[in-house]
Amino acid sequence: MKRPGLIVSPSPHWHSGRTVQGMMVDFAIALLPCLLAGWYYFGWNAVRVALLCVVSAVVAEAVWQKALKRPVTVSDGSAVVAGLLLGLILSPEVPGWICVLGSVTAILVGRQLFGGFGSNPFSCVLVGYGFIFISYPHILQSFPMPHPAFGLEPGGYIEYPPMDILKMDGIQVIRDIPWTDLFLGNVPGTAGTVSVLAVLLGGIYLIARRVIRWPIPVFCLAGAWIFAAVCHLIDPSLYASPTFHVLAGWVFLSAFFLATEPGTCPVTFPGMVLYGLGCGCLIIIIRTWGTYMEGAPFAVLLMNGITPLLDRIRPRVIGRVQESA
Repeated sequence: MKRPGLIVSPSPHWHSGRTVQGMMVDFAIALLPCLLAGWYYFGWNAVRVALLCVVSAVVAEAVWQKALKRPVTVSDGSAVVAGLLLGLILSPEVPGWICVLGSVTAILVGRQLFGGFGSNPFSCVLVGYGFIFISYPHILQSFPMPHPAFGLEPGGYIEYPPMDILKMDGIQVIRDIPWTDLFLGNVPGTAGTVSVLAVLLGGIYLIARRVIRWPIPVFCLAGAWIFAAVCHLIDPSLYASPTFHVLAGWVFLSAFFLATEPGTCPVTFPGMVLYGLGCGCLIIIIRTWGTYMEGAPFAVLLMNGITPLLDRIRPRVIGRVQESA
């Protein structure tokens, strides 16, 4: 009779049943409201940019893995989601080669050089965006005016994204922008960042599906609002209101989609709280005193870098036997 062997394998030993492909499907579903908002306000150009980024990301990953004789993993959908996210943060007016360059950089430099999905320490989407933003800033800073397909009248209060207006023209101009336009997305910008409503719908879906944990987005929004509120209380004539800062720009998209990219954010509850607060505070710091119009992408990348330190904050182990001298 054959004796049963002892099988030793690394943890985890209990599978939750969730797969990478399933998670990516949920992410794609959650991003659909942003894509629809982009089409609604900016027309088919927004869809064109998103599709170009998706195709470029998938092809780049497949070619790289084939060239290195690795298993091709494009079927898990992670490249699709990365390309879709990048397409949503790019202006609908960017040329096609920018979409290709950003997607290839995101997949190869931001992810595959570190070993693939889950091994990258920084958000691959922001790595690709940061590269093209620093290399071609003038191309990325051309934004279309919103032209809603139906229902709403085009927002004509400002000609540039709200954060650009705040940086260039000061606080007096942004006071005339209706908060409903910021919430719905009836302002110049990109498909994934103009509509707070669209991002919020997708974020709530991800939390309900338990694809992301709630502490990171909640404390990111809280950190941004509280830090902006302190600045506003110090000098309301110089610093914008905290509600404007949270509704304008990348804050909601960063909180729900960029800061929560798997593998780049902490996994412990205290780490997630500090990570979210750090992202929110850094967004306002860079916006207020930095040279860039939008601080969110750089804030998230900086917090990605300290994620290993935050993961060292762990709960006390219960039941360990104390060693005797």
